[in-house]
Amino acid sequence: MADATTKTKSDSIAIELAGVQVTHYEDRSDTVVVRDVNWRIGSGEFWVVGGRPSSGKSSLLLTAAGLSRPVGGTLRIFGEDFNHAREQDRVAWCHRIGFVFGQSGRLFSHLTVARNIALPLQYRHGGEENEIAARVEELLTQTDLRDYASFMPSRLGLGVQQRVALARALASPVEVLFLDNPLSTLSLRESRWWLDFLRQLHKNRLMDGKPLAIVASADDFRGWIGVASQFAVVEGGQFRVIGGREQVEAAAEPVVRELLMNEI
Repeated sequence: MADATTKTKSDSIAIELAGVQVTHYEDRSDTVVVRDVNWRIGSGEFWVVGGRPSSGKSSLLLTAAGLSRPVGGTLRIFGEDFNHAREQDRVAWCHRIGFVFGQSGRLFSHLTVARNIALPLQYRHGGEENEIAARVEELLTQTDLRDYASFMPSRLGLGVQQRVALARALASPVEVLFLDNPLSTLSLRESRWWLDFLRQLHKNRLMDGKPLAIVASADDFRGWIGVASQFAVVEGGQFRVIGGREQVEAAAEPVVRELLMNEI
């Protein structure tokens, strides 16, 4: 199989997959859904991985984030081999990697919006309550959620719940942010909010000298074309890098044309 590893403009590789075999994370089995993945995610890159529903792209993201164990190949996270990493290394990854799950974002139903966002700060960092409260307020403001701070997740629509999950993922100063199909259940207005927010977040982090790698999965590429810098597809159990915007728009493969036309 051709090497699908992409070159990064940065010397820093945040996550690397070499010949990785990806299993479906919900099956708890060794059935491989994406084979022989070769992929480098560089510091500050913005990736979108497209594919048909049930193609395995969510399982791929969970594996790349270290939340699901590969059954073959080598996964390196911040230079550490996943299979040989110490427990303290894996705990440290949780401080540096954020993951926003699809649909409702897997919020804690018994906690308010503010407490959901505060939880990782309390768990990972401890600290004074006033410092945590200030950070939560900052995140609520950034994500336009202040009016919902005292709400329970059950009172919120899926789009707002997912935005809470985004704020929670950004509570720590993460270096890599994974987003599992974040636009799939959103209205056009809410989708535009996400795209604008992610574009500005990525730009601000680069300008601050603290680059953030963003990796999103998607059922189509529309909307992402003007935001992301690198694109890949999962099809037939294979992962393949397409390239940048020009390469995506020039691609003739049916799956890429479908992803651009939103015909999946």
